[in-house]
Amino acid sequence: MAGALLTASPAHAEVTAQPAVTHVYPLRPPPALQSDPKSEVQELLRQISELDDQWDGLTPAQRNQRIAGLQQQVTIVQNDVNNLPPDQRPEVQGMLGVAIIRLTDILRKERWPAG
Repeated sequence: MAGALLTASPAHAEVTAQPAVTHVYPLRPPPALQSDPKSEVQELLRQISELDDQWDGLTPAQRNQRIAGLQQQVTIVQNDVNNLPPDQRPEVQGMLGVAIIRLTDILRKERWPAG
């Protein structure tokens, strides 16, 4: 009975309902930004380079976590690239191919460490 007033008098008790709050502002996610697959691939390449540069200083668990995140990101970016207009697709697909090759090289490094 939220929003109700209770009025007591010797003869009777009366409950008067108050109007419910009508200004409810639900939380909404921010408006979705248009994805830019080319920028996404560039960011992916940056993160792959960063992982490669930091490789020797990371624990196996940290390496695995970063690799798993990058693999997920590759899948997301690939879907975005596939949704590009056909005339924009080849350039970004080529960049994504480079990212995948570099990530594969890192995976190879993990499986067959030098030394």
